[in-house]
Amino acid sequence: MKAVLVMLATALLSAIAAPAARAQSPFAAAVYVNDSAITNYEVTQKMRLLEFLGATGSDPRQQAIDRLIEERLQEQEATRLGGRLEPGDLTDAMTEFAGRANLTLDAFVARLQQAGIDRDTFVSFIRAGALWRGLVQARFGSQIRITDAQIDQALSVEGVQPVTEVLISEIFLPTDAQFAETVQRIVPQIQRIRSETEFANAARQVSIAPSATTGGRVDRWINVAAIPDPVGSQMATAPIGAVVGPVDMPGALAFFLLRARRDSRAVAGSAIEIDYRRVALPGGRSDETLAHVARIRDAVDSCADFAPVVLREFPDLAQDAIATLARPATELSAAERTEIERLNPGEMSANTVTDGRLVLLMLCARRVTGDGVPTRDQARLALLNRALEGQATVYLQQLRADADIRYP
Repeated sequence: MKAVLVMLATALLSAIAAPAARAQSPFAAAVYVNDSAITNYEVTQKMRLLEFLGATGSDPRQQAIDRLIEERLQEQEATRLGGRLEPGDLTDAMTEFAGRANLTLDAFVARLQQAGIDRDTFVSFIRAGALWRGLVQARFGSQIRITDAQIDQALSVEGVQPVTEVLISEIFLPTDAQFAETVQRIVPQIQRIRSETEFANAARQVSIAPSATTGGRVDRWINVAAIPDPVGSQMATAPIGAVVGPVDMPGALAFFLLRARRDSRAVAGSAIEIDYRRVALPGGRSDETLAHVARIRDAVDSCADFAPVVLREFPDLAQDAIATLARPATELSAAERTEIERLNPGEMSANTVTDGRLVLLMLCARRVTGDGVPTRDQARLALLNRALEGQATVYLQQLRADADIRYP
């Protein structure tokens, strides 16, 4: 009886150990993707490759398995739809990838082998990617249309954000002689404001800027480098909630409340070109002139409409009184820079008065210029690739949802 129990125990232990041994075998299946096996060896190799390429994660093995599942699905779908690589395509793709590390293909493969990664692992990785890119391009490329407006946006300052930006609220007070006594009483009250709510209430009550109806809020991130001193330098370091002012502007006193600040990528002021329209309207800040401005705002949809609409409202203006300007941001006057920096493309400002005339400005575009700026063709290609990446992500998610993925 004792001998029989020993035999049974040995057999039982062998039965338990056998699957475990098979599971740990390098060439045993770690996962099946539509009946195609991914082996433990492939998983180990993928883990090493991801580590070599700098990919990190809390579970390296599962990350490797997920990537292998995606690559297997990509290859299967490309093969199903007749995808293939022409002679030399695979080598070219491998060479291009190695070139990103400033290495020849042979030098890159040698580095992989030093890290314990087989050449076949690299080949499989590149093959899956090349087949998938070809499939996505063939299936979705003709469906994507990149517009000129999208290219303009990609080449704009909004597409390449400046270094330090702020959100502000504003109050503009008139400097006309008839308002001098009232403004003199208001200024100290604004300087004592300590909260955004108080500032907003004051803006609604006394500001002459169009933003008064929204409590003085300027809903655009503003580059502090484009705001003339002393405002720009103070905004760069002032605590959130601080009030800066009064600042002398042509025909106005301005106060600014700092609501938020953020840092992002750098664009030098000399590399920013401002495309805008400018006209000085007769009548100063009179009710009649402001009524004209309100009608102009309502009627103008783009900068192409600006001149015709202004001339309709002011038929006595000379045609050349309306200036079409495109200048580096650093060449604008301090007053114009302050006004224009608050605007989004397509918006207007009419806060300053010069020589008794109300200055109406309309921002058309902010563009990044100079060395290193991509051409329109390069921007179009980048936008197309981004759109294709989005389509590819959804496509792969659908394939994964429909696939038979099982673990042994």
